[in-house]
Amino acid sequence: MSNDSAHSPIPHTANAPATESAFALRNALKQNQVQIAHERLFEKLGQQLFSHGWSESLLQWVLDELSGQFGAPHALISQQHAGALKILAQRGNTYPVGARIPMLGALALWLKEPITFEVHTQYVASLWTLQPPAGTAPTLHCYHLPIAVQQRAVGLLALMTSNPLSPANLQLLHSLCGLIGFALQQSTRTATSIDDSVLQKLTPREREVFALLPSGASNAILAQKLGISPGTIKIHVERILSKLDLRDRTQAAVKAVEAGFSSDGL
Repeated sequence: MSNDSAHSPIPHTANAPATESAFALRNALKQNQVQIAHERLFEKLGQQLFSHGWSESLLQWVLDELSGQFGAPHALISQQHAGALKILAQRGNTYPVGARIPMLGALALWLKEPITFEVHTQYVASLWTLQPPAGTAPTLHCYHLPIAVQQRAVGLLALMTSNPLSPANLQLLHSLCGLIGFALQQSTRTATSIDDSVLQKLTPREREVFALLPSGASNAILAQKLGISPGTIKIHVERILSKLDLRDRTQAAVKAVEAGFSSDGL
């Protein structure tokens, strides 16, 4: 009996290192697979840029790959222009491609120049059509990363993930934000658009109103969208017409379309 008792702990102590070793091996294999997926992402991105250059379809592919790798059912890539963020690629419960979101509140702070790379986890209702359940623990983690070139704002990458992102994942996103920023900056330089000096005549709030004019919405609807009164919207429209030397609201809407703003901006 005493001999059996003396030998009984041996199987337990022998299995513990084996279990830890198997766990470490599985974890190492998983990390290796993640690294391979990241490398393939950069490899294909580089090949596509080399052969075909930048395109909106490539941008959507990048977002789809990130969403798959990081378990992000909701994601978007947006470009800053005239006080708003234009959706260039999207997945899940956010606004459609082409929609413009005024840069107010947290968005304006995050993209205030000079920009340093930071990861913002605050939920911003204006970016998403998904509302988190009230009074419950969040099931999705929000990540908003500025896209910039030489500390100048270019846009915003946003993801909602089912699991927290690791420092290695955030480092990958940082690198991609740099590549995307450079590509967007180059595409903006070559695109035909309104002279920036025209938009410079408008205040930030006037630019936001100007960007929404192609929608044809009433002052009341625009006021609700921007969180101000219809009377204030009317004043902004009158100032826009005066500063841009336009006769009426229709001409202003046409000028806004020429600037790249679309009718689905609401």
